[in-house]
Amino acid sequence: WSAARGRSDQGMPCKVYAHFDVTGRPPLACPFEVARPEDTQFGSMKQALIKQYGLAFPEQPPVEYNEWCFWNQDHCPIPDRASIAVFAWEHNDFFLRQLPAGEVGGALAASCEKRGELSYYYAHNRSKQSLVSRPPATTSVAAAVPRQPIKVAGATERRFNSKQSPFGTDINSYETITTYTWEDHDGDTVKVLVPLDDVGKLPPSQVRSQFGTRCFELLIEGYNGKNLRFACHKTHGEMNPDQCKHVVRANRVNLIIRKAKEKDIWFDLFKKRAIGDDDDP
Repeated sequence: WSAARGRSDQGMPCKVYAHFDVTGRPPLACPFEVARPEDTQFGSMKQALIKQYGLAFPEQPPVEYNEWCFWNQDHCPIPDRASIAVFAWEHNDFFLRQLPAGEVGGALAASCEKRGELSYYYAHNRSKQSLVSRPPATTSVAAAVPRQPIKVAGATERRFNSKQSPFGTDINSYETITTYTWEDHDGDTVKVLVPLDDVGKLPPSQVRSQFGTRCFELLIEGYNGKNLRFACHKTHGEMNPDQCKHVVRANRVNLIIRKAKEKDIWFDLFKKRAIGDDDDP
């Protein structure tokens, strides 16, 4: 999904991740390229995520638009009419959860103190607007949809990595995992979450990981009859490969990446070219 495109004087585009992770229901995470975050409302992204969830899990009960809103990583609900740009400057992960049952004063007060003029209350006064609202009809959404998470059962399309494995893996034997979330967990580590239902039931020998100074790959073999691969040929920053590892949970695999430089801030998992940057992606 990509937000409205148009004039050549549009602001800086951004990439955000929308998550639906509710107890008792299969999780979904979608990356969204937002061309005009200052003009794009969270309600538009909510509509897109709900649509993708229905396509990915048609057997699940429908996600009702009026019963959910996005929350940020500070545990504050975000009104549908709020601009993505107001929150994307600090976080790029947003979580679709049910509407708050009551006031969330403690979190809001902390947000207000932390952000000042960009706080939740300054930008979105709850006494004047509801959390739920439909995006304006003039908001245009391109026909393109986000990359779909792998659907192992019944999947017919084979997708492979565009670059060869630095570890010598035959990538033609694997299908590429495209659904993940990540966070600069603290000053020393980066954490990557790869959701896969019931992956914890596999024997430990069928889940392997390899790490280099600027690259890694996760290999999962025999998952519902298929081999899966998630890899990065060049990370944002350098790693200490000897201290990196993977941890298998019931429904996901966590990659724990130890940074080579303490307090080095990662702005993305994959290396992106920045202005004046001579380090090729």
